[in-house]
Amino acid sequence: MHNNYEDGNDYRLGLTFSRTFSLVRSALSVVLQNAKRVREDGGKRLTNNDLKKNTNLGSIYIESMPRYGYGVGLLDQNHLPTMLGDYALIYDSLLEQVGTQWIMHYHLSAPHGPGPSFWNMLIINRFYHSSIFTREDIFEQIGEFVWKNTNSIPAKRSIDNPTTAFLGTYTKIDGLSKLRLLETTSTGRFQVRDPSPAPIWVVGYALIDYWQSQYPGRITIGLDTLHDSEFMKLFMLGKADLETILLALQEAKYIEFHRSVQPYQIVLLRQDSQPLLKRLYGED
Repeated sequence: MHNNYEDGNDYRLGLTFSRTFSLVRSALSVVLQNAKRVREDGGKRLTNNDLKKNTNLGSIYIESMPRYGYGVGLLDQNHLPTMLGDYALIYDSLLEQVGTQWIMHYHLSAPHGPGPSFWNMLIINRFYHSSIFTREDIFEQIGEFVWKNTNSIPAKRSIDNPTTAFLGTYTKIDGLSKLRLLETTSTGRFQVRDPSPAPIWVVGYALIDYWQSQYPGRITIGLDTLHDSEFMKLFMLGKADLETILLALQEAKYIEFHRSVQPYQIVLLRQDSQPLLKRLYGED
């Protein structure tokens, strides 16, 4: 696995992007607000020096939190606000709402990035109802994943840090714990829970992004194709959940959902996701 993004050569975060820290929303909020200020001042990129001068963040936070901002879809590759980042700044600057946190989780976990490849692998393989695992299980799974992708045995520390970052992001109060995806048991293990449901407009926003990446150039896909995809696992959706969401997206004229004859088909009518963010944050 490469860490190219950290050298400015790739679009996807690498194994050690987080240094030693899990996602910290309060720090990420500070980064996002400073990114907005840099853009308003005509800057082309939020730099570490900007954050050193204008925040009280520690040196490792200054390195890792902008990368998290990129990984969760709030910042672009120049660490300036994306469309999602702009909406978060207006409606949820502390990144507290469950809808915001679901979108952040989606971007970190999507198979096509910008989150790190190992994050997607862990979500797809470990996050299912009542799954229980230990920290050692996650450590070993990341290590095996890196070995398979690089044909080299990684140093213990290079696996230890992302293990800590991954588990902390979903269990700490200042992370994405509002999603209720993961809890620590009394024996120190980790158990996947029935999560807080993702809002319909979040899933619609993610579906457009996923569709453009996984089915480029296609206007129609079969419902079974989506049932069998990673998309369902990213949100821990059941088939009935998905159907409810598709009907709402049809009502909003984003898709046509043909259910008269098997195999059922989904037709994508539009690809602009901004109106879905407007609905999510109550702007409509």
